[in-house]
Amino acid sequence: MASINECKDDILHNILGRLPASTFANASCVSKTWYRICSRILSRPMLASALSLNPSLLGAVEEVTEKVLSKPIRPHFAIACISEQFGLTAAHLLLSQRLGSKTPLVTHIGNGVMGMEAVANQLREVKWDYFDYQGPHPREANGFSDVNRGLVLVVGYVPGLKVDAIPLIHPKNDPGMSRVDEFVRHIKTYTFCVSGYHSPAALIIFGDRKSDMNDIMTTMDHGIGKETVMVGDGGGCFLSTSDNFTINFPSDLYELDAVALVFARDRHKSPDVGETRFHVAMAGGLVPFGPRFKVVDVLVKGEVKWTCLSALMQGFDTMLHFEAVIETLLETVSDRCPDLYIGVSHGRRYYSDSGRLINKVAESTSFHQVVGGEGEYIVVEGVGVRHGDTFLFYHRDLETARGTSEVAFEKLRRLKQSEEEEVFGGLIFACASRGQSYFGTPNTDTYPFHANFPNVPFAGIFCKGEIGRSSSSSSSSSSSSVKSYQELLQEEAPPHCSVHASSAVYLALSYLRPP
Repeated sequence: MASINECKDDILHNILGRLPASTFANASCVSKTWYRICSRILSRPMLASALSLNPSLLGAVEEVTEKVLSKPIRPHFAIACISEQFGLTAAHLLLSQRLGSKTPLVTHIGNGVMGMEAVANQLREVKWDYFDYQGPHPREANGFSDVNRGLVLVVGYVPGLKVDAIPLIHPKNDPGMSRVDEFVRHIKTYTFCVSGYHSPAALIIFGDRKSDMNDIMTTMDHGIGKETVMVGDGGGCFLSTSDNFTINFPSDLYELDAVALVFARDRHKSPDVGETRFHVAMAGGLVPFGPRFKVVDVLVKGEVKWTCLSALMQGFDTMLHFEAVIETLLETVSDRCPDLYIGVSHGRRYYSDSGRLINKVAESTSFHQVVGGEGEYIVVEGVGVRHGDTFLFYHRDLETARGTSEVAFEKLRRLKQSEEEEVFGGLIFACASRGQSYFGTPNTDTYPFHANFPNVPFAGIFCKGEIGRSSSSSSSSSSSSVKSYQELLQEEAPPHCSVHASSAVYLALSYLRPP
């Protein structure tokens, strides 16, 4: 009799395992036996993703949702990256309706997408013309234009973890008021409630294009334990749906600065459920050159926040001259139009979980792209550069980008060879300055992950300020000396920072089976 029942269970398991997600959810409610078998089918974490370049928003949403929900899955979280032309509010509403209003969802405007096309099942990397920083904010704008349309959607099921989207906001009537400390407290409180620990397993963070994500991420880097993985896009525009932190947007009272998808261990996890782990690999693309400088004068200009600064060569009374920097750069690199950045070293104080100041100053690096200059002044994107900060110049370097991509590939290959855990999904956050137009070959940014895990679902976003911190990141300060190419390869990325430039960040999700 037992063998007959087992045979029936196997047949039911085979049938139920082929159902689409919505039908599967209904089937699990039929009886205790069906629920037990459905729970066995969903005993492991999984990721589903799909990309669509359909110029119709309705058509694109239909294609990607039909693909990701074509097999049994219970959405614990979802991330969608769309082009601005789709209209953020409309896209978020449609996706929320298809995935369920209780599913933590982030709908994000990025610079482009990567993934497998839902219909053609082909690997694609697509970059879009980005939105006009001087124009209306996409959160208040409607869709327009018939070009540069598309989206990528990823849906995750992670038993043993609790997931929610926690927003960072500031009052409209006080744009200078920072609520980052409160944001960190909300993340820690939520994590402690569901896991008993203050530090989550991972954070996937999305920042608004007008927010100072360097400052936000520096505070988070110091306030959240080093065992927490952090990845994301620091320079787009988004809307989010949360289970516990609901704020309706557009709002007359608040502005959104960032949102974090928080992955916290479930203290009530069944012993039959294994562990989901998060692994980060980095591919850098910047090389330092020239001496270190010290900022002596700072001026922030315009609503789109550019910083105009002057500086002295450290240890000398020699003023920085922009024309001399450009001349030196052109003598250093073969590329006649290299992107130029400054890597600014900031001193920050540590605070304990209780808010008590610890008498220790940590140093971190923020990158700002140079957009112009004249004489003793240079103009860079973003804010946060202060009098007394020191910086090095960096330039984008193709050889370094290719070399560190191989480093990322090797790190993921070692993970692939692990006998203890199995990779079931991935996310990629790559700088918008990369892609086929930079490397000269297609699908170069997806290569480190897709070449190692060709049958594993993943999704990617082209960013303007890629966020990346692995659980093994150190907060050591950067060296003032110029590093060799081989040293950069060994480090995987330039000096310690959480918001990178001209790089690619790879997040691999793996499953460790229970004992």
